[in-house]
Amino acid sequence: MRPTGTEPGDFVEYDMDLYEAQRRSATRAALEASRAELSAELGVELRVASEGNELVLVDAEGIRYRASLNPRGRLVLTAARRASLL
Repeated sequence: MRPTGTEPGDFVEYDMDLYEAQRRSATRAALEASRAELSAELGVELRVASEGNELVLVDAEGIRYRASLNPRGRLVLTAARRASLL
């Protein structure tokens, strides 16, 4: 954030593009850190990919999980198709 003026009560400009880039970078780092462990637990090779503005974990059959960060910065994986494990 940076001020747009110098007088009290001036508005603060917020760079949403920078915020989204930082969020995406943090999500990718969390995915890369946990990908190998999750692949071993599931017994399938997973890789990180992009689908539009989302980051996803993909196996040989396609998208397996969609990734996001919760407000506290924890990685949340949502199953993209029916599975016995989450």
